[in-house]
Amino acid sequence: MPPIRIGPIAGVGILGAGTAFPPRCYDNAAALSLLPGAEQRSADQLAFAAAGLTRSLGLRARAWAHAVGQPLDHATERTTLDLAIEAGRAALADARVDAADLGLILVATSTPHRMTSTLAVPLGAALGASAACMDTRTGCSGALFALGTAALFVGAGAGPTLIVGTETFSKVVPPTHKMGVLSLGDGAGALVVGPKQGAALLGLFLRSDGSLGDLIGTRGPLPPAPEAIDAGGYQLSGEPDALAAALPDRYVEAMRAALDTAGLAAADLDAYVPHQTSVPLIEGVAERLGVPTARVWTDGVGAHANIGAAGWVVGLAEARAAGRLREGALVGLASVGGGMS
Repeated sequence: MPPIRIGPIAGVGILGAGTAFPPRCYDNAAALSLLPGAEQRSADQLAFAAAGLTRSLGLRARAWAHAVGQPLDHATERTTLDLAIEAGRAALADARVDAADLGLILVATSTPHRMTSTLAVPLGAALGASAACMDTRTGCSGALFALGTAALFVGAGAGPTLIVGTETFSKVVPPTHKMGVLSLGDGAGALVVGPKQGAALLGLFLRSDGSLGDLIGTRGPLPPAPEAIDAGGYQLSGEPDALAAALPDRYVEAMRAALDTAGLAAADLDAYVPHQTSVPLIEGVAERLGVPTARVWTDGVGAHANIGAAGWVVGLAEARAAGRLREGALVGLASVGGGMS
């Protein structure tokens, strides 16, 4: 089957947004100090390496619910659900929508707090909603698949929809995986999507390529097996170099197709808010597309690092809060997630 290309879906818009993060923030030097062998490096060496991360990738800090490499403390550490509840409440308040009026709740995550069921259902219960609830699991692109789903349901007459992207990567990243530790953060972003006169989802492109699904993921089978736990089977693993090489073309393909469906050129966009992974990747894709640099949002990379399914959602919320998105702005959103989707 060919990829999904649909649009426009008229009368659908973003009514409100919210974010949430764990209280502990680690700058580059603090994150580097948790890596094995860090005790053998001086403060000046750590500072030099930290500055190099900012220069090369744009990374400065990340919030973590869990100190990477330390024993998990499920009794006190914030969960993916905790962050989703906080972000969801903030988005509903911003939209002035009561949880009881929601028709649908969609949650995207790669790091759920439980092995079975959905994260959306306990989120709905915590918010006091009686809406239909489901998760969209496509890695970092999960919230983008949720946005398309929300637009279709709202366009068909459903009530307002809450979308939440939420992650706690700090609990699954191996402490020996330097780039994973440094590039991944925790957090949640939420949007309320609902009927809005004059607004529209103009073009949507969705595609998955399972042949690239092993580039990133967790190898351990479910239910968890002791031998797989001991082997690190439930921590992130993969081929980061191959993944990095595959990403730019997928972003360009998706954005060109979405723009073509919408009848727009990249230069027509008032803002481009992709998944916040690294500044070079974002700017390189924007240059290939022809999006002016001043319209590209990269602030989330430095502030939060890669927060997976929450990445572009938080980016959109923060760009809006910073005054970068006027009412009626044409915004390009993009994300590529493990799967590969």
